[in-house]
Amino acid sequence: MRKIISIFLFTFGLGSISLGQGIHFSQWYEAPVVINPANSGSYFGDYRANLNYRNQWATIGNSYKTMYASYDMPLKKNDNGIKTTGIGGSFYSDKAGKSNYGRTEALVSLSQSVAVSRDMDFSVGLGFIYGQVSANFDNLKWDNQYDGTNYDKNLPTGENVFNTKSSYFDLNAGFLARFIGRKKNETNLGISILNATQLSSTSLSSGGNDNSRAMRILFHGKSEIPVNKYRGDFVVPTLYLSAQGASRVIAFGGTYKMNLGLQSSYTGYYTSSFLEFGGIYRHKDAVVAIVKFDWVQKLQIGASYDINISRLRTASVYQGGFELSLVWKGKFIWNQ
Repeated sequence: MRKIISIFLFTFGLGSISLGQGIHFSQWYEAPVVINPANSGSYFGDYRANLNYRNQWATIGNSYKTMYASYDMPLKKNDNGIKTTGIGGSFYSDKAGKSNYGRTEALVSLSQSVAVSRDMDFSVGLGFIYGQVSANFDNLKWDNQYDGTNYDKNLPTGENVFNTKSSYFDLNAGFLARFIGRKKNETNLGISILNATQLSSTSLSSGGNDNSRAMRILFHGKSEIPVNKYRGDFVVPTLYLSAQGASRVIAFGGTYKMNLGLQSSYTGYYTSSFLEFGGIYRHKDAVVAIVKFDWVQKLQIGASYDINISRLRTASVYQGGFELSLVWKGKFIWNQ
């Protein structure tokens, strides 16, 4: 039975993603809390809400669909308006196949910062996770349900599938260094350890530690580099490295953040709107095109598309994943 379930999960997981691996986004910097709990509250503003949706390999069939939402905020700030204590929460659902096999996780994170100077601070964070692996076997067809001529769903499957879900608790930890420029442009470098307990399950079969998910180590970096002081444009290079078991992800690239010259006054502060476009190369996997619109540094809408270049390209016809992101940052009325 365990072998049958493993084969089923491999098949409906589309084969090329290890079921023990965590989720990933092409716009990873728009899912800040889930990649590093030290990101909680680490931005300019009083609150931030993120929404992400990813549809991967839609041309192949019942592909992975990932939904993510998070909210984080600084609880305390220093005299320079930099977070000292932050809190955040996130939720994601990652499902695929006719069985809707996948993983759902809810996370609460806490972070604490230490200011090294007016333009530099270090943060550490912890994330506390409750997760669940689940599947619905009602939509599956089994060999025993064929009567020799036709398929009859009323026939017994002959399979003893007992587990439809498995729950677990987990822990994330992270470190973040922020370097702040004169225009409040930032350079962020972070490292995090996800699934630190290595207790979360990778499948619905029994087997104890044989089915535990490997620890995941992430390194991420992003910088906003001014390139035109008269226009207020930036070049934004990004880097993402992930190691989990035998899986490795190496991704790097950048965007051009163009000031649209739509400055407006809002309670005494001047803000700008930006159009951002560029791409990312994910080693031996995909080339990603990205475009984003940032309205007065409050509402940001982003879209990206993966052009698959891995060995799966024959089946995917070079079509990878479509991803949308939505970010809202703002200030509370009493802080404006």
